[in-house]
Amino acid sequence: MPKNHLEIIGRFGITGATGTLGRLFIELGHTLSLDISRFCGDICNYEEVSDWISKGNFDYLIHFAAIVPTGAVEKMPHRAFAVNVGGVINLLNALSELNQRPWFFYASTSHVYRSQYRPISESDAVNPITLYGLTKYMGEQVLEKCAHELCLPYCIGRIFSFYHPSQAESFLYPVLLKRFCEDNLDYPFILKGADDVRDLSPAEEVVQKIYQLCQIQANGIINIGSGKGVLIRDFVQSIAPKYLNIQNGSEIPPTTLIADISRLKTLLSNNA
Repeated sequence: MPKNHLEIIGRFGITGATGTLGRLFIELGHTLSLDISRFCGDICNYEEVSDWISKGNFDYLIHFAAIVPTGAVEKMPHRAFAVNVGGVINLLNALSELNQRPWFFYASTSHVYRSQYRPISESDAVNPITLYGLTKYMGEQVLEKCAHELCLPYCIGRIFSFYHPSQAESFLYPVLLKRFCEDNLDYPFILKGADDVRDLSPAEEVVQKIYQLCQIQANGIINIGSGKGVLIRDFVQSIAPKYLNIQNGSEIPPTTLIADISRLKTLLSNNA
């Protein structure tokens, strides 16, 4: 159960319920007896989205649905834009038909920021480091420009890196677990991005913070992370079954993404 738990009365709608954060939020919802409806259709199909929204009577709408793996986005950019940007547009069009609109949480990403060595605040320059980050930032812009006209309360959560065993196989954590089982760990362990620094959190902690933001119906852009940076090589060694001779397999300079979570901490401490 989340710290500082306050009962939330109302109905939740969740997109992206099959993803890691969506599944964990629903599990948390079962624990807290939340009233949750998951969207099971195609976020690119407006009729399916509109039908779900019109019948949902939601007080909270949590939008997790997205194409996330950078490789998948790079391979099918047209599909990534359709899902990550078009999905937001479909939700907003459907919400525009309602007389009373829910609080809207949009799960964005740290990939909207450029690499820098100091912790990144919400007011820092946006310069997406990946095509995935660009699609999510465009989703942010659509939401911000439409929310006022729709009188839609919203929160954009820029989520920094997280890990969980249930993540898709292309993500770092499951890739590592597989390599620990299949690679000969006595040989050099070649790792792309070994010298990158990331703000890494267990996925459960990310979901807990999103739930707490629901409690207070936070507004605007908020970084969601730990506020601490870790070298990827150090993270890998911390979960490895034995000592590894980790060697950086990247040809590009290392990057750093660490969240300044001052605003998040202030909001959640005020709710303590």
